[in-house]
Amino acid sequence: MRDAAAALAAAGIENVRLEARLLLAKAAGATTEELIAWGAEEVPVEVARRLTGYVARRVRREPMAYVLGEREFWGLPFRVSPAVLVPRPDSETLIEAALAILLDRHKPWRILDLGVGSGCLLLTLLTEYPAALGVGIDASSEALSVARANAAALGVGSRAELGPGDWRIAGWGRCLPAPFDLVVANPPYIRRDEIAGLMPEVARFEPRMALDGGADGLDAYRAIVAGVPHLVAPGGHVLVEIGEGQGPDISALFRSAGLPVEGHWKDLSGIERVLGATH
Repeated sequence: MRDAAAALAAAGIENVRLEARLLLAKAAGATTEELIAWGAEEVPVEVARRLTGYVARRVRREPMAYVLGEREFWGLPFRVSPAVLVPRPDSETLIEAALAILLDRHKPWRILDLGVGSGCLLLTLLTEYPAALGVGIDASSEALSVARANAAALGVGSRAELGPGDWRIAGWGRCLPAPFDLVVANPPYIRRDEIAGLMPEVARFEPRMALDGGADGLDAYRAIVAGVPHLVAPGGHVLVEIGEGQGPDISALFRSAGLPVEGHWKDLSGIERVLGATH
């Protein structure tokens, strides 16, 4: 663990002791508590070999979640791979917003997730609303495989319909089983010319299709706004994650489509992270 931490620190990574402990636990197939209990025992050769491989991947700045193969979101374990964005605490703001809007936890709400990725948004909502039904679309077949695995692991697979869909294609929403009470999305919102300047874990490894929001970062929102009015039930809601400072422009897009903005939610850093509209 000491040697792993030193290698991580030399690569400019923070929290190296924590990461070294997590990597060793994965290599050993153990919990961190078991590592403490086994502290005086000799590390098996195969465990040391696996740890060396994990550390080498992390030193190249591959996201820790990809090396570990999972990431916690809203207290739930989610499998992740390079086919999906790593779930982030900022996105939990959208879950908080949904819970504030759909107050009846036992109503059979119909929820649509545009760009489902790992499934962290849709599947978390299905755990919070045990009678709800969810539909999730994604342009990536690899991402859909990850989402389906997570749905099964979380026990909500029977209530989640996950399939291909691409909002970049005209008429993308016509085949969806509308209407929906809630539409959620964490679309790509990074300006194309800013992607190269992001942290290497993001710029080099996370799926570009899930990051690239076009020249001004708003391409996906324009496509969503064009299709959403035909998908949301009267009185239904739309919740989208947004980038810092994008609130006014995205609010204008929703208003232009006849969807009044009903709320803004800030993340733990005080940044406006989620915008809500109603139909």
